[in-house]
Amino acid sequence: MGTIHFCFDIYSKDIQFLSQLDTGLPFKKALEEGFESQLNQYYKMFHFLFSHPSYRFSLSIPGRQLDLFSRLHREITVVLSDLVGNKQVELLGGAYYEPLLPNILPADRVGQIELYTTALRRHTGKRPRGMVIPNNAWDPSLVTCLKTCSMDFVLMDSRLIPQYKNQSLPYIIQELGKVLYVLGQHQQHLPFDAQGRPIPPKDYLYQLEDLVFTSCHEAEHPLVCCSLSLSDFCALIDSGWLEDMEQTLKHEMTRAEFQWTLPSKYIKETQHFQRTYIPAGILTAKKLSSQETSSGTNAFPEMVVVNSYDYLLHQPRNYFLYSKMVHVSTLINNKNRKEKNSRKSARDLLWEAQSGEAYLAEPNFNSQWSHEGAYHSLLQAEHIIRDYSGFFDSVTSYDYDADGIKEYICQFPEFNAYIQGRGGSLFEYDVFRTTKNYAGSNGKNTGLFLDYFLENEFVSKSDLFTGQLYREVTFDGKRRDIKLTAKSRLGEKRQTISLRKNYYMSADGISVQYIIKNESQETFRHFFAVECNLLLDISHTSDPLDTEIIFGETDQLQVFHNEIPKENLKSVSVFRFSDKELSFVFTLNEKATLHLSENKGSLSATMVWLVDIPAQREIEKSIMFSVLPKKVINPKKKRK
Repeated sequence: MGTIHFCFDIYSKDIQFLSQLDTGLPFKKALEEGFESQLNQYYKMFHFLFSHPSYRFSLSIPGRQLDLFSRLHREITVVLSDLVGNKQVELLGGAYYEPLLPNILPADRVGQIELYTTALRRHTGKRPRGMVIPNNAWDPSLVTCLKTCSMDFVLMDSRLIPQYKNQSLPYIIQELGKVLYVLGQHQQHLPFDAQGRPIPPKDYLYQLEDLVFTSCHEAEHPLVCCSLSLSDFCALIDSGWLEDMEQTLKHEMTRAEFQWTLPSKYIKETQHFQRTYIPAGILTAKKLSSQETSSGTNAFPEMVVVNSYDYLLHQPRNYFLYSKMVHVSTLINNKNRKEKNSRKSARDLLWEAQSGEAYLAEPNFNSQWSHEGAYHSLLQAEHIIRDYSGFFDSVTSYDYDADGIKEYICQFPEFNAYIQGRGGSLFEYDVFRTTKNYAGSNGKNTGLFLDYFLENEFVSKSDLFTGQLYREVTFDGKRRDIKLTAKSRLGEKRQTISLRKNYYMSADGISVQYIIKNESQETFRHFFAVECNLLLDISHTSDPLDTEIIFGETDQLQVFHNEIPKENLKSVSVFRFSDKELSFVFTLNEKATLHLSENKGSLSATMVWLVDIPAQREIEKSIMFSVLPKKVINPKKKRK
């Protein structure tokens, strides 16, 4: 048995900052504020390394943090250069915005990796030889891209690697003749117990000895590689664990010798590699079934290995964002290549929007920041493409999200509206004035014009029509008409009801016509409801939201400032939501009962009509939806 090598990689992820942000800050400003809160941890780490020159660690710094270092704290890049020169620290490469590499085009993969490598070399004078796989999302096709970027090795979570392989030796993989070394990071061997407390150094060394002696008794260069967060590393410093480890290594008698090492140094010295094949996968702490995650003896939940594409499908909101990213990426690569400056600007925004945190986050208020930031960059990139390629209004139909069902893509100078066949709803509504998708809400139901039939007013809604595939009746791109239909049996009598849903698109807004037909032989009496969910937050003090509603028999106007009515309003004909830039106006052809609710930073408006339809008869309801610039009245303007 040779020397057992320690290889600890210290990392800090941007996504950690997003949970600490003030909700009134813009995305990039919030990122900088979160970064400032972590500076003390960086200083503590640097102080420890300078005072303990025997320790060796690799360091993974996200691209945006590296940029903040250079702009706000230049002294940190100087310290990093000194530590690298002393061979105490090895700076690992990565992809600048930490995207899901398997899910972006090869050109974008290479571009993101080279962007980070260039930044690292510019700020520290060193080019990395290896990198950490962002978000632990792996695909065998990455080997070719990594070798194109001159990467010799990668670090990835060992749970992505076939478990029958020796866990204490490095791996070697190949793809189309390209060879890459792999170091598995064993997160189950972190120096913490199930309660998150540091394991005494002596006990920790004995655990590692048992692991290595069991798995590779004959190996000359066994390796224990772990990935340690910056906060955990600082916790080890504060507890004195690292000083105790240094004394233990000097004075305790163990069966093997232990030594701190760096990834590139270890790969250069060892000759024990295992040939293997690593299939596509990504780690997630959330199972894709109804079963709950279980916990082992370690402090982290059991991880599930799936491929990154299936994980995106797990959250429809994330998959819609992914489809938008693919759409914009296709536009950039297919448009006029002569406009190099414009294409470069659009591509830079695309790479920023590919940040993995936006595609992996579970729906919650904090994750909405990364989601909005991604849409903001994508819409800016799309607007640049429109400017240099020549834009004209269009309503087209094709399989936008690769589900085998056509979607309807409506593009106008001021907005985009995307309509899906399942549910016949509007699942994306982009406004270029604010570069925001207002249909991207956090709740279970997302989008506009979701259709329901209720036996009683405002009882729990059924997914009968929202989950049904609407059939196309007619589609006319020139006239901008989309006519869909669906049919189902409702109520205890199982009466057959057909619903025709007609969209009339224009640059001024969207008109939705509903024609409900009772195809049974008895009168049909139900409540018909249409739900619209908008990404508007009434809790924002920096962006107040006004709600104006015209209701009642006398069409009285009532205004709510930064609040919504708690009770249902009867006989509503028009209602409007206005923030500091836009007004969202709904006009109904027949008065309805309106129910407003807030959920996770989004606003839901449900319009309800009582429908009483004789046998073989039909009725019509329609909604006009438009978005207008908010009119600002100058109080200093004098009346004549």
